[in-house]
Amino acid sequence: MASTRSMKPLVSALLALLFVIAFVVPFLSVDYLAGKSTPFDVVQAGAIHWGAVIAFGLLWLGAQLFWDAPVEATKLGMAISATIAWLSLTLFFNFENPTYGGPVAFFALMGGLGVTLLWTRFLADELSF
Repeated sequence: MASTRSMKPLVSALLALLFVIAFVVPFLSVDYLAGKSTPFDVVQAGAIHWGAVIAFGLLWLGAQLFWDAPVEATKLGMAISATIAWLSLTLFFNFENPTYGGPVAFFALMGGLGVTLLWTRFLADELSF
């Protein structure tokens, strides 16, 4: 008998974490990659940085689209990924920027409401797996 449990939510969370980590790790930053101790110029450093970010994003998208799993597991994986993305935005974004700080803060608050609604659905008692 096949198991009804799916690894998709855990893999989705791991890929979302790798996506966020690709943005924030120092050794993938353009400043480090284009530094004096590396053989890359600014364009090559940007290509490496954004290549890693896009690669993890495409892996996450491929897992969501092509991994055959129960609908509730897919929804849970998307909720976990949205929560990780929202938490990384609120923790790592520089809201003191006068140009982008206010609008991003507003949409971060709206995203927080959305994440709350997602988890309210999963923490309700009417769900069965």
